[in-house]
Amino acid sequence: MKLSHSALLLLFGVQLVTASQNRLQKMIRSLPQAKQVTQSCTTAIDRFKAALPDYKTIVQSSSNFWSDGQFPADGSSIQWTGTKYSSNGLISYAGNKWERLNNLCPECTLFGTSDYLNDITQGGLGDCYYLAGISAVAEINSRFEKVFVNPQVNWAGLYAFNVYIRGIPHVMVVDDSIPAGQYGKKPVFAGLGGDNSIWGPLLEKAWAKANTNYEQIIGGQPFEAFSFLASVPNNNFKIASLNATSIWTKVSQADGKNWIMSISTPSAPNGDKDKCKFNLACAHAYSLLAVSTVYNADRTQSINLFKIRNPWRKDADYSGSYADGSSLWLSAGADGKTYAQQVGLVIADDGVFYMTSEEVLQSFDDLNIGQYTENFVTSWYDKRDDQVANENTPAIYKFTLNEPTPMYIRSTLYSKRMYPISCKPDQANIKLILEDAFGKQLNYYWSNEQSYSYINLVDAPLNVGTYTLKFYPQWTAVDVKDYGIVIDAPRDIVITDVNGQASRLTAHDFSNKELKAIVAQAPKPEKPKLPDISQTGAAYDLTGNLDQDILKIRYSSSLPITNQRKGTYLTGSSSTLIGGVRYGLAMFMGTLREDITYTSTLTVTTKPGHIFKFSPGNDKCTVTNNGDDEIKCTCLIKPDTYPKECLLVVITKEGEGYSNSYSASAKSS
Repeated sequence: MKLSHSALLLLFGVQLVTASQNRLQKMIRSLPQAKQVTQSCTTAIDRFKAALPDYKTIVQSSSNFWSDGQFPADGSSIQWTGTKYSSNGLISYAGNKWERLNNLCPECTLFGTSDYLNDITQGGLGDCYYLAGISAVAEINSRFEKVFVNPQVNWAGLYAFNVYIRGIPHVMVVDDSIPAGQYGKKPVFAGLGGDNSIWGPLLEKAWAKANTNYEQIIGGQPFEAFSFLASVPNNNFKIASLNATSIWTKVSQADGKNWIMSISTPSAPNGDKDKCKFNLACAHAYSLLAVSTVYNADRTQSINLFKIRNPWRKDADYSGSYADGSSLWLSAGADGKTYAQQVGLVIADDGVFYMTSEEVLQSFDDLNIGQYTENFVTSWYDKRDDQVANENTPAIYKFTLNEPTPMYIRSTLYSKRMYPISCKPDQANIKLILEDAFGKQLNYYWSNEQSYSYINLVDAPLNVGTYTLKFYPQWTAVDVKDYGIVIDAPRDIVITDVNGQASRLTAHDFSNKELKAIVAQAPKPEKPKLPDISQTGAAYDLTGNLDQDILKIRYSSSLPITNQRKGTYLTGSSSTLIGGVRYGLAMFMGTLREDITYTSTLTVTTKPGHIFKFSPGNDKCTVTNNGDDEIKCTCLIKPDTYPKECLLVVITKEGEGYSNSYSASAKSS
């Protein structure tokens, strides 16, 4: 499937499989095959039509994990390998182990310990557009918290969300099992928040479930996240058509209204592996969080700044004039405050950075603004399986206003993304006409389904009266003929069909914010212990009894162990003169990290006649004689290897000395 940059923004780290067909098919046959999910063009749509589980009872009464049968923790939720519905874009992840978030991070909470700004970290999935979009939604707490039905951590690991499908409110549920790499040790897609929050990977999973699987959410536009979580009308602007004054006016006005904004860099041959202006990743989406104006000391000069966030949660490479560490931030400004103080600058590699209007114009090509209005509510008519309406015969709906009312009016279909690869090559076209009580046309639009068009009557409110909406769909052969007639306005508006009937088959749930488990959590299997390096045991001198020595020296204060790079490298050694005639040597290597492959080599050179014992087994050692014996032992610790340590004890021959060395390396899993 060929998709243009306007439809796709590709993520750093997406792996393209270029193996031969035979090798690819061999890999496909080796992957776990899904047994629970029916794979069809309407699988994602059918999920939203199915009855919800009794999530309230499950959350309250489950002492152990609940599993979502609609979106199982297996390769079918990554991609539909070996079918016409997959381009094998995530085949390298299809065999991943899955792990529950509550197991990966028992101390984590949904929102973490600080604000939402530093919670999103993109992983190995090309969904920068979505993560930038949900970060932008999360900028305003009141807007963001509406999404979460049950924000309390629960033993079932079940989380329900208020989302919009076809612009219509729905509740959807997911469990907290996520792809966690070859060894099941850490999220491979959206990561945990810097403050131990888990909403990022959960909302990413919800988006994948809503659109069939994770492969289906590679590449897109941030306004898709705006629509999914907030159902807002969106405006897209080509930055090439703007100048410093017009972009500042649009963005500052939108920021003043707390609208949702994102901004994207141009495409490039290698996607976001290529660097654009100021070392920004190309083909990449960013949250546009806010604007600020800083003033010099006498307020005779001002500089307009845009506050932007990278969903990679890093900005150290950014080289714009107002990068962290720039001397410009220290400029003396108004009211005795530096420019840094005026904007509340935080110096951290957190993905947040500032740009001038001129730098924005040089760096980006797309601006999205979602017109979220805090006091507006969504009204809708949910039409299912309309076999009558077409491009010549309209479906007719009416609504009545008792007072002048500003509003947005839309007709909404299932997004093309909800149909798996190869299912929907073409787009539907839709026309929506607004008429007054006398049949006079007041407004209309005609567009394809991906234009997200709408009628904007916010600045020209409709007067008191009864109005008619005529919906003309030009369906494709594969469309599911469901749609929504949606009005966003300050008050609820009843929309009826020609029979005078309303249709609201689903709704959001705002009544279960305090929902939590009322039972104790079931005991979990004991986790393997990491190395204890406190070394509080009694002092111990090696004796030459290898079996005894390797046990008693391990926790002895005589073997101090150092911790380097936050537990990545643990090292320790101890030597003893035994009976005044020979040496005893103990060497310790290990790691506290469970997400790396750790390799170390311990080498001791001494004369033949020595004895030694290596805790993983002497078969992990080689002895090479070049006059002296070189004992070389390899300590290989994979993420699923326990214990995460190796101990070598060597006793030399009487009258002989030794030399020793070690090396260590670590590789992310």
